[in-house]
Amino acid sequence: MAEMMESPATHLASKVWKQFLRSARWYPFLLANVVVFAIWNLVPWVSMIEVSFSKWDMLTPREWVGIDNFAGMAQDGLLRIALCNTFLYALMYVPTVMLVSFLVALFVNRPVPGMKAFRALYFLPNVTSVVVLSIVYWRLLAPRADSPLNYLLGLVGIAPQRYFLSTSQALPSVAGVAVWSSFGYLMVLWLAGLQGIPQELYDAALVDGASGLKLHLHVTLPMLRPTAAFILITSTISALQIFESIFVLTGGGPVNATLTVVYHIYRQAFIFGRLGYASAVSILFFAIILAIALIQGKHLRFGEGIY
Repeated sequence: MAEMMESPATHLASKVWKQFLRSARWYPFLLANVVVFAIWNLVPWVSMIEVSFSKWDMLTPREWVGIDNFAGMAQDGLLRIALCNTFLYALMYVPTVMLVSFLVALFVNRPVPGMKAFRALYFLPNVTSVVVLSIVYWRLLAPRADSPLNYLLGLVGIAPQRYFLSTSQALPSVAGVAVWSSFGYLMVLWLAGLQGIPQELYDAALVDGASGLKLHLHVTLPMLRPTAAFILITSTISALQIFESIFVLTGGGPVNATLTVVYHIYRQAFIFGRLGYASAVSILFFAIILAIALIQGKHLRFGEGIY
């Protein structure tokens, strides 16, 4: 009788309170994640937005400049070069790493004895430091006649190449380092997608007369659309944020040929002491990356089912 006399608001509050008590034991775990997010993500973001409206070199007090940092980007010729190099690098890296990782995944997906060892071998560069890989890659592509790759090219009559010292070859060479270091991880994603395709679909396609390339075109690729969308979006974001290889191998050179946006932000902040301007560029670049990711997700129908 008492429950029937309760108002709807009181009944709803009682229901919510009971649900809260039932799940209260999980809140400490959620709180830990919220604290980590606030310290390492939220606070730096708020500070960056605040600093973007200031002139600050981290040694003297901040000076409020309003939107001058954002307006100054229009006259920054190096920023335009960095944007062009960054997008050009992404166009080199993303299709190449997706194709290489997909072909390797098709190879290691075969039921052949010892294939697990090949999977581990291909994945090894992904668990190796990018700095170490960059140093190894520099040794292979050293701009000398006796470097490993130039020596092999010399055997077929091709003159020694300058690679990281060439304005036309430096950016593709850096993209090669990135492909080498990351294709193993993407291979695992492709492999998970391949092993998630029901065998019945292949059997039905074989009955209909499909085989070889047609089998992959009409079964494998359509079923891998969610995997491909995820890899494309994450690889694009990763490519636009390239920094480590540039820092180790070229330092943005030669003649700004490998100057990317993130490396430009680093130089403005920690070499030229323009932390406010670097923060403003970071906000702009975040907006660009977010817009690209949203456009890709919309057109690739990321998150939707494949049926």
